[in-house]
Amino acid sequence: MQSISITQGLAELKLLDKRLNNHLDNMSWVTVSTLKKPVDAEKLKGRALAEYQSYLDLVKRRDSIKRAIVLSNASTRVKVGPWEGTVAEAIEHKSSIQYERRLLESMKSQLQDKRREYEAENSSVDTRLERLLQSELGKDVKTNPETITALTNSFRANNKVDLLDPLDLAAKIAELAHQIEEFETNVDWALSEANGRTMIQVPAGPVAMVVPRWEPPRETARAEW
Repeated sequence: MQSISITQGLAELKLLDKRLNNHLDNMSWVTVSTLKKPVDAEKLKGRALAEYQSYLDLVKRRDSIKRAIVLSNASTRVKVGPWEGTVAEAIEHKSSIQYERRLLESMKSQLQDKRREYEAENSSVDTRLERLLQSELGKDVKTNPETITALTNSFRANNKVDLLDPLDLAAKIAELAHQIEEFETNVDWALSEANGRTMIQVPAGPVAMVVPRWEPPRETARAEW
């Protein structure tokens, strides 16, 4: 066994994925042998077995590295601002945080809409009150302060407009926006730092090399019987 960092393991996984894809493209399992294009069956068998085993070796090494990383991610802990959990949980939270962003946008949108509605309703009340005062007092509107006060208080009491905000959305929005921004800004750095210092044990040995594709011999001149 050898000890490598998660960062090294992730880099090798990318290399292995590339080599596995290339390997499949270059494998020769069967071919056709004719009198004009003869193929040495024993050589073909040896080459096919080598290609087959080489591919399995790549798969085995990839599985061992991937398994070690998965197990490590499930136990290695990271802290991103107030958020804390395992690497696996942090990776998942990078995806699931979209629901918190949707919640944030929903609260912001609704608060803005209802504030506009609240202001519009109050503006309408003011306009109707002004019309009432003009209708009741006419030109004496500025000379009857007590009457104006009484009419105004009564009208506003009967046409009261409230903005009901039981959660104090402005505070919730500010708090959630800060949490999302802090997590998204720092999570990749925290994961990178953890991957660089966390070591895993994998089978010793270099990555298996891709076996070049076997090519059947070119057509050779053959006497016709």
